[in-house]
Amino acid sequence: MLALICRALVARRVVSAAMFLLATLVTTALSLAPWYTSRAVDTATAARIAATPQAQRTVSANSKVSVDLAGATVLQTFAASAQRALALPVEGQAAGIELAATVTAGDRRLLIPLRYREELCANAVVDGHCPQATGDVVLSGQSAERLGVRVGDTLEVSTGPASAPRPLRLVGIYRPAEPLSWYWATATDAAWTTFDTVAAAGATVRATFDAMLSPPVFTHDGDLAPAIDRIHRVPLQVSTTGGALAERIAADRRAVERGVLVAAVQLAVIGWLAMTIAARYAAEERRFDAAQLALRGARRWRVLVATSGQSGVPLAAGVVVGGLVGALTGGLDRLPIAGGVLAAALAAAVLADWRTTRLPVERLLHTATPKPPRLGAAVVEVCVLALAGASTYQSLATSDTIGVQLFAPALLAASAAILVGRLLVPAATAVGRSALVTGRLAAGFGALLLARRSSAYRMLPLLAAASCLFMLAAQDWAEARDARHQRSQVEVGGRRVLTVAPGDRVRLLNAVRSADPGGHEAMAVVAAAGPAGEPVLAVDSPRLPYVLAAPAALDSRRLRPAAPAPITFAGTSLTLAASVPAADALPDVGAHPPTGPPVLLATLVVAATGLPVTARFAPVEGAGGTVGASVPDCRNGCRLVSFELVGGRAVELRQLDADGQAVITPAVFADPGRWRTGAGNIAATVSMRSYDGRLALAAVTAGLSKLPIDDRLYVVDAPVPLPVAVAGRLPEPDGRGTGTLDPFGSRAVPVEPFAVPLLPGIGTRGILVDLEYAERVAGGAPSAERQQVWLAPGAPADLTDRLRAAGLTIVGEDSVDAADARQARFGPAAAARFGLLMGLLGLVAAAIALVVIAAVQRRARSDEFVALRRQGVPARALSAAGRWAALVPTVLAALTAALIATVARVLTHSPVPVFTDGWPDRAAAPSVRALALLVGVAVIAALFAACALAPQYHRSGRRWRR
Repeated sequence: MLALICRALVARRVVSAAMFLLATLVTTALSLAPWYTSRAVDTATAARIAATPQAQRTVSANSKVSVDLAGATVLQTFAASAQRALALPVEGQAAGIELAATVTAGDRRLLIPLRYREELCANAVVDGHCPQATGDVVLSGQSAERLGVRVGDTLEVSTGPASAPRPLRLVGIYRPAEPLSWYWATATDAAWTTFDTVAAAGATVRATFDAMLSPPVFTHDGDLAPAIDRIHRVPLQVSTTGGALAERIAADRRAVERGVLVAAVQLAVIGWLAMTIAARYAAEERRFDAAQLALRGARRWRVLVATSGQSGVPLAAGVVVGGLVGALTGGLDRLPIAGGVLAAALAAAVLADWRTTRLPVERLLHTATPKPPRLGAAVVEVCVLALAGASTYQSLATSDTIGVQLFAPALLAASAAILVGRLLVPAATAVGRSALVTGRLAAGFGALLLARRSSAYRMLPLLAAASCLFMLAAQDWAEARDARHQRSQVEVGGRRVLTVAPGDRVRLLNAVRSADPGGHEAMAVVAAAGPAGEPVLAVDSPRLPYVLAAPAALDSRRLRPAAPAPITFAGTSLTLAASVPAADALPDVGAHPPTGPPVLLATLVVAATGLPVTARFAPVEGAGGTVGASVPDCRNGCRLVSFELVGGRAVELRQLDADGQAVITPAVFADPGRWRTGAGNIAATVSMRSYDGRLALAAVTAGLSKLPIDDRLYVVDAPVPLPVAVAGRLPEPDGRGTGTLDPFGSRAVPVEPFAVPLLPGIGTRGILVDLEYAERVAGGAPSAERQQVWLAPGAPADLTDRLRAAGLTIVGEDSVDAADARQARFGPAAAARFGLLMGLLGLVAAAIALVVIAAVQRRARSDEFVALRRQGVPARALSAAGRWAALVPTVLAALTAALIATVARVLTHSPVPVFTDGWPDRAAAPSVRALALLVGVAVIAALFAACALAPQYHRSGRRWRR
């Protein structure tokens, strides 16, 4: 029996090779699906972790501890207990202690934590040196500016009402070396010092432990949550930002698994149908074999084995080869997949020959192929139509894509193809008769040949279903790629984004403006974090429309309304005409300020560098004198920021001159629109009144207010409230009905928000503000912020060199192309690629089945063409008729699939979302969908036509033409 089967396989080697290839293709693809899933999940996880800031991978724990007896040992014990409770791999950790304190320098006070933390000097850049001895302290530039101190000055610290002030030495000014690193994720502005300095302040302090989690923590479900519970049971107060990353990684895993499962199931069904149809048509060629075996007295089961084995053996061999490939890549656990395919393939082979072997011998010896029962064919078609309706209804009723609705597109395409096939036969018959009557032999014979070929419409449902699934996968892939590109353009902002070394914001603005004086090639950007963790982006808004990678639904002119010009001057000395007002001329503020001669401080900013300068006018005495201050740093220009009354009860300001030139005239001092007290949620300690060409300042006590204290009078050179564009939730209004925002972590200011759906450089949740206005209203020394330069599309290559020449140090670079590459590694993109590959393999499976049908019917078609040639039909007409008879079904299948694929995506849901983190799926451009459909039609038509247009040969081995 085996020898008989082998000889039959050799004799029908084209059919045998095609079925072997079909089984190998389907089994290999399905066996590699688990391997692809694992590989894609690992790649997506690594990409997510690499794209996530370190601050979102931290765990922080804290608790109150006593340092009276144990000293430094208590910190080691606390860190060890927190580390044992965490019990997760980390890439870095640091323990420390902190205490609320008040730092005083002269007349200025600052509420700031007094803090010690391990590895401070390794994570900060210090101008001076790090704290080494008891009493050494370093401050941020912002805190040093507010206190008006420099390196080497002496400060005093008080840690409570009952504690006596202790002296501190300012030994350095620090800034974070990497502001976005995990070390500074929970490190707010503080006075950093040694352990002994904090411990000497009191018996009870707060111990802190911070760690950055390693990537393996996020690759195993359930590792992080139990660790947080263990830390709570210590007990410690704990917080982490790693949960969001873990959720994104889990969502990526679900997207990959779901997409691979859907695509694999669809390929399995299409592949099994292709094997079934191929085996069914191959069984028609074996009718004479079955008849000969029956005439020789073979039993029916032996006849069935001999005939079905001719399909079963190559199918089984292909399954074995595919299973071995899967086993080599994924181990023996892939063998059950191959076993399932083998069972399905053998069942298809046996069922294909079951009906043939049950026919009488005289029926088997007929040349014409027996027609299937009409009732059976009708039942099958009705079932397909019913399933298409049910699956479409479920797709409309639910968003879940795992179920019968999974096959809704394929069933819709198959149903449409069944209707097309039912209409094809009568239409082809009518066209053929009409063409023959009019003498068009090629068209007539082609149409009649098409009407007689039952395979032409029996294959249509499979071809249309496979084509529809491929086109849907192509549409999903193309639309997802377009959506990812649109997201990259929004999130990156400019076409290219340069990250520069931290520095003063004014220096950043000036450097970018000098490198690009036209304002169309580059834009200065400062990225910070708001009070609720939302991103805050400050941009040079007039340049925003020119540098964006894609147009934004944002009118940048709303960010920069008209405002009074800043007060600037150039000089080395200032002269202030001021006096002490009479008691009856003071503003009525109901205050009880200190007495004595008033001392006035003017805060200035160097125009070129943004560095703060303080001019001290003291003392102001008499009823009409002048007082001077030296400001050598303002030789090339400064901007006046504020006045501050730090001594005395009140003062009147009349005029300010710089090197003999008027800077502020009496009219400006008397204009109340040019001056304001502190903005936002603060307690003002100064009152102003403009009258008779002068400005009167009076000190006011803050009372028992718990709000931050601001004792300055500011120049109005920016709009207040500050206009901001907000994506997501708008800022909550305060007691005055105005929302406030702290753009740079220095001071909160009132804002006037307006909503936008998406913000460039941010996305769906964040705040956009004008950089220059925000710096004037809420500026301070840079701390934990990221400074960037956005480059416009088409920016010249030498622009980076010009930026370096302007004083900027480029430390990193990003681009839209790099963001596209990052997103292409995430889970949804991997699932879309697999779906496209499985759709293409489904097409190939259908094409292989078409090859089997063409090979089986080759002999009958050749005999027909030879008979027609003998009757005088031209060879050219027969050639054209054969081509059209083969091309029409493939073209109909491609067009039907394109139409159903367009409708199906409207009625059904894509099995995999484009984004898993809540980003809105933007509709793809019509050109993207149209291009995907056109490419799909071209690929399908070319593939099916190549298989269907196989040359027809005579049984003697010569072509029928000659």
